[in-house]
Amino acid sequence: MRLDRWRAPPASSILREAGGGRGVSAVPHAQPPTVIGHPGWVTGRHAVRIQPSQNSHLVAELRWEWAYEDDRSVGPWLGDTAFAAAVASWLDDERRTVWTAGTDDMTVGMVCLTEHARMPSPRQGAGGRWGYLGHLYVRPAFRGSGIGRELVRHTVATADGRGYAKVVLNPTEASTDLYKQCGFTAENDLLVRRP
Repeated sequence: MRLDRWRAPPASSILREAGGGRGVSAVPHAQPPTVIGHPGWVTGRHAVRIQPSQNSHLVAELRWEWAYEDDRSVGPWLGDTAFAAAVASWLDDERRTVWTAGTDDMTVGMVCLTEHARMPSPRQGAGGRWGYLGHLYVRPAFRGSGIGRELVRHTVATADGRGYAKVVLNPTEASTDLYKQCGFTAENDLLVRRP
């Protein structure tokens, strides 16, 4: 299948008879399941699943494609093993969880949640752990299908399950509406120093 010619249907219409009725709702406008190991939801004739990923090659391919979208001088993905090794090293951090969304045949998106620990404080609610949501990417042909939203929702549900005090992110202008739809609000300005 050519990704540049296929367009996923909107999220409100992607739930259909996934996996022969193995627990996937066929109710229109229902939320696609994102439970690990669940058969997933269907886009066209492809069941989409969200699952944790330690496959550095798949994550590297998505990251490369994302960079290529922003800077064509990067060139198309050709299976760069050195880059895949760098991604493998980056993935090897117990504070970091990366999920991918995909079908049996291809990976179509990813997101990352990195855990940070606050310095302990005697003040009520000032300590604890928090998460940084980053690296949300969905291949262009699958954008607008609800996959990005489900990756964000899955990440937030995981953070809630881990008891994080908050989840923060640094959105692009194009992604701000998506994050607001998922419950994120602007709280304060971030100051940045670059060398």
